[in-house]
Amino acid sequence: MQDSFILDEADLSLINVMQIAPRATWTEVGKVLGVNAVTATRRWERLSAHGVAWVTAYPNLSWWTEHNCLAFIEVDCEPSARQQVVDTLAHVPQVASVSQLAGGRDLFLVTLFTDLQALSRFVLDHVSRLPGVRATRTHTATHFYSEGNKWRLQALSPDQRAHLTRHAPHSPARDDAFPASGRDVLLALGPDGRRTVADLAHLTSNTVSTTRRRLERLIRSGLASFRCEVSDVISGWPVSAYFWARVPPRDLDKIAQSLLTLPEIRMCAAITGTDNLLVIVWLRSLGDSQRLETKIAERIPTLTLVERAIVLRFTKRMGRLLDGQGRSTGAVPIDPWAHHPGT
Repeated sequence: MQDSFILDEADLSLINVMQIAPRATWTEVGKVLGVNAVTATRRWERLSAHGVAWVTAYPNLSWWTEHNCLAFIEVDCEPSARQQVVDTLAHVPQVASVSQLAGGRDLFLVTLFTDLQALSRFVLDHVSRLPGVRATRTHTATHFYSEGNKWRLQALSPDQRAHLTRHAPHSPARDDAFPASGRDVLLALGPDGRRTVADLAHLTSNTVSTTRRRLERLIRSGLASFRCEVSDVISGWPVSAYFWARVPPRDLDKIAQSLLTLPEIRMCAAITGTDNLLVIVWLRSLGDSQRLETKIAERIPTLTLVERAIVLRFTKRMGRLLDGQGRSTGAVPIDPWAHHPGT
């Protein structure tokens, strides 16, 4: 059934602002859009109330891959048990995303764990034993080149984008460990990445000054990623696909950087296995999948596209539960430190 909610140009521009500067003040947002803060706030509240757009927060995926364990898990299910398996996995806090695919595998999970041992226990002692699960395949990420918080709608002018630059999140620092004092703040930001310091202080049972200091550290260091998400179905990019590719290891970095110049690329990561590159793309139509493949082949002849899979449905995306139209219906914030099944 076609969704009746339609994004107009003002909506798209507002979402684009949030993509660039997820925690900009309403005054700054309004200044960029040429409206007052009250108007900007009300328009965002309308989008949020309909589950069309939202801001979330989670550990920086590039940093997490380098210092901990980020893995992609493919799950094959009995058809009759598929929905039950989906519902179970979507409520695990270490499972950031759950998508149901056409071709090659039934489910695809993006997961964050503190270490390889925790991942192993989850896959071998929990997922593999769920009723209806027939098989699993796990690929660990070895390097993250880009994630979905870098993807843009391109609804703003160059001047508008330039104005927002100083409000954009910082690049990650070289911290060796995620500060324990910042975990509660990050988890409180998971359902709403725009929560005020006062709200965060209340939720974490800390003083406002302590909370502000911890939040500023997360933002300044880049350990936390803030992402404005939008319903893919309603946004005008209703088709999502996964591409598995094989490239010469010595050219991996160069090829990944070349791929990131394509506007369809949502995520690009190096992975373990025979296929050493995973790419997630958003497309305007099914036909665009073939056109994108042709463009990649012409631009990067040393890249072999081994397999591709169209997403039938996103059930969970970076901590948000979604309906069939890609709208948010609730949150299970990403928490790699939580107790999880299998332990």
